[in-house]
Amino acid sequence: MNWTNLWMKLFGTTRLFGIDMGFWVSLCFCILIVIAMNIIFWSRKPIKSE
Repeated sequence: MNWTNLWMKLFGTTRLFGIDMGFWVSLCFCILIVIAMNIIFWSRKPIKSE
């Protein structure tokens, strides 16, 4: 399966604001990782010291 051809059939272009589709995919992937790390970090309970 060629993702570029599929994207072209759906939307008619492989660029958004003059930047290639690969950039936007990798940017979304990084944002999802950051969100997941924040959810994991903020959902942990603090360690109680004695």
